[in-house]
Amino acid sequence: MDLKIGTLLAVVTVLATGCRIHYKTEKIDYKTASADVGEGKRLTMLVCGSCHYNFETKDFSGKQLEDSPKFLGKIYAANITQHPGLGAGKYTPGELAYLVRTGIGRTGRLMPYMHRPNMADEDLDAIVAYLKSGDPAVRPSERNPGKTMYSPIGRLGLSFTKGGKYRGDSIQKPKNDPVLLGKYLVDNLACFHCHSKSFTSLDVQTPERSKGFMGGGNKLRDAAGKKIRTPNLTPHATGMLNWTEAEFRRAVTEGISKDNSVVSYPMPLYPELTAAETSAIYAYLKTIPPIDNKVK
Repeated sequence: MDLKIGTLLAVVTVLATGCRIHYKTEKIDYKTASADVGEGKRLTMLVCGSCHYNFETKDFSGKQLEDSPKFLGKIYAANITQHPGLGAGKYTPGELAYLVRTGIGRTGRLMPYMHRPNMADEDLDAIVAYLKSGDPAVRPSERNPGKTMYSPIGRLGLSFTKGGKYRGDSIQKPKNDPVLLGKYLVDNLACFHCHSKSFTSLDVQTPERSKGFMGGGNKLRDAAGKKIRTPNLTPHATGMLNWTEAEFRRAVTEGISKDNSVVSYPMPLYPELTAAETSAIYAYLKTIPPIDNKVK
């Protein structure tokens, strides 16, 4: 038995050390557009804040992602302030846009949790403009949040998450259809990353093709390091079938659940969401296929 386990671990290690987590980058034709920096800050908090915003230092200098499964290794969200060495100061606007749309950094490193291939042009432009602005939260910070060290299994899993191809076509935000706007927000806020079955079976290009899409059950850790599973958000009795829109909005913006309990870490709060946006997400969740999955 020990020999079999040793052999298996050796195979995993060999595979993992050869896993591809770096890619050749390409230079894109990205023209800086006039963008609303204030809206860019709001969007950056919504899209990037749960990982990269440090509430102790009140900036985007990163932190350890303590909710990630321990078998993946130690994972840190990077410093994305304008520091040229420890942050993202060397990134050009085009390189920032490329990172968001492909999940690949300027050095070719794969950063899958930053991958938003379907982000609308106006939102992408606003986020890039904000990251290059003079706002205190993105000014150069010398803080080093820590170096990500994937385990062999973590590297192997990461290799299955492929870097994307940059979408150069114009992507418009669906503002006039609440259900389509909700779908867009579930995609770009990465709700489906945690609330689907597993990080290893996500489809970032077409989120609804992810295994167990929004049905919950993904394994994370709470603030005390205890193993937890994400809740089912589909319109099933074991999910959100009996939730009202007001209850949903209170949960995602104030952190108070339907039964008046506090929504636990690592679920981030989204006070920046407008009433129209939470209404749109709620409307979209009511349209997705229900999944029978009672999560404790």
